[in-house]
Amino acid sequence: MYTRHVHINVPFTAIADGTMARLLNRAPYANMCFPRCEAFWFKPTRGHPTTVDAAHWTNNIREFVQCVHRMFPNARMCGISSAVSLAENDHAVFDHIGELFTQLIQLSTSVSYFASSEHLFPARLVHTLGLTSIAYTECASSALFVCLIRANHATLQELHIEATQPNVLAHIVAHPTPISFPYLSVLDAECLDFNPDFVPTYAPTHAPFPRLCSLTLHHPYPFTTRALFAHNKSTLHRVSLHIQSTHDALFYVQSKVVDKHSLPQVTQLDIRVTCNESVWDKYVGRTTVAAFVECAPRVQHLQLNIDCVGLEPSVRGYITHTTMANIRYLKIGHTALSISDVVQVLERVPNVVQLGIDPQTIDPTTHTRIQDTQSLDHLHSLIRTYPQLGKRLNHIVFGLATCADMEGSAHFAIQLAILCRHTTRIRWSTHSSLFVDHCTRLSHASESPYAAYTHRLRTLDWKKNIL
Repeated sequence: MYTRHVHINVPFTAIADGTMARLLNRAPYANMCFPRCEAFWFKPTRGHPTTVDAAHWTNNIREFVQCVHRMFPNARMCGISSAVSLAENDHAVFDHIGELFTQLIQLSTSVSYFASSEHLFPARLVHTLGLTSIAYTECASSALFVCLIRANHATLQELHIEATQPNVLAHIVAHPTPISFPYLSVLDAECLDFNPDFVPTYAPTHAPFPRLCSLTLHHPYPFTTRALFAHNKSTLHRVSLHIQSTHDALFYVQSKVVDKHSLPQVTQLDIRVTCNESVWDKYVGRTTVAAFVECAPRVQHLQLNIDCVGLEPSVRGYITHTTMANIRYLKIGHTALSISDVVQVLERVPNVVQLGIDPQTIDPTTHTRIQDTQSLDHLHSLIRTYPQLGKRLNHIVFGLATCADMEGSAHFAIQLAILCRHTTRIRWSTHSSLFVDHCTRLSHASESPYAAYTHRLRTLDWKKNIL
């Protein structure tokens, strides 16, 4: 059996009354085993009322967990999700669902947890030790979950937090009793209701994550500046930041997170900016992104959703030629770029070998005139002006939304493939087949506006893929 991931969606009452244990102990399920299964995801539903006395539920739950362990003996990742809607006075069900979760988690070294009630997270679960990965999605028992995270500080390697309030991360990083997570290498923190004025009671004075390699932040937590950046200059290799306002952008600059060589070892950089449409906000966003790129001189994988590479001379000046020459993998998206814009970007990254283009990147205004003489003359002009464009670029990936203009996107892809003469592979990711259908027609039809380049286009390797 080669199953690697299993999703278990069953009514809790079928577990509590022993129905599931009896079923799994009969043929053919009794002899089933999935030794290669790495993870199981469990989501109980309410189900029908059971007549079995609650005194027997614990044994039935234990038997069910034993059956799960027998079928998936090597699964070490447990995902738990529950949005069970129960009456407020139904504490027996709540407590026993918590018991079920406790036993399942204790079989794992990695846990992903979401629950709608604190009753589903028993206090004694905080004594579960030896976990190497925890993913927390907001539930009522955030204080207990913080205790679980801190209790596993000695073994934890990955931590993913999606919380409503920023105090969850604060209670881990800025705590009256500071502790170190000696093996934590991956941290991903998101706050769904971020308060930029939040200040924790205690400021971190030490390096809580001395081996942090990968950092993803969806907000600039003021109390993390030194704890996550300054203390990890020599360990961070991947940084992903979502800058959601001009306030966020200015914070990173003013707090000197963005400083010359402040990210000396970073090789993967992902900066996503969500700014207003004003000229000032766009300038601040682009300047901040450019500053981040420059303070990471070793970056090789760069992902941007706002242009700071090819368009504005005032912004381009922030990035040295040496930094841009190091980039091998570039992904751009969610900002409208024409063919000319992409050409300017590629001119700035002469050694890029793979280019990824995300949805909404392709400028819709370029589609309406794509087949007229003026557009083709412009294409021929670009070919003459940039004969060696993307001289190392051999792989282009288009990520397209299902609702995208597939024909216009196909024209965009064909023109880019013609301009980048060294490209041999075109990949695309979309649920629609229209994109590649249009590309095939434009590449092979004798009446295609690109008929003069038919030989070049037919040598390309077109396949569906995801970057």
